[in-house]
Amino acid sequence: MFCTQCGNKVDPSSRFCTACGAPAAAVPPPMGNYPNTGQLTRPRHNRMIAGVCAGFALHYGWDLNLVRVLTALMIVLTGVGAIAYIAAWVIIPEAPYALPAKST
Repeated sequence: MFCTQCGNKVDPSSRFCTACGAPAAAVPPPMGNYPNTGQLTRPRHNRMIAGVCAGFALHYGWDLNLVRVLTALMIVLTGVGAIAYIAAWVIIPEAPYALPAKST
């Protein structure tokens, strides 16, 4: 799981994020509250521009900040990264909306 406040990895059994102290109860599970279909999607949470980096990080279990830094470096150093990012934005579907969890 990843913290919605800072994006760091959170242990599923912990109640708070160890990096920023945000409550882990509000942290959505990887790929949202919908069944994991194994398809790469752009999540609707924890995204900056289009969710391409967040989608890759969630799908492959990578660190979100590392994916964002590597993407930024590819864009700045090669220019091809911008074209690849825009292509991924168009090609990768957006994740479906997730219903809020029931409170008991």
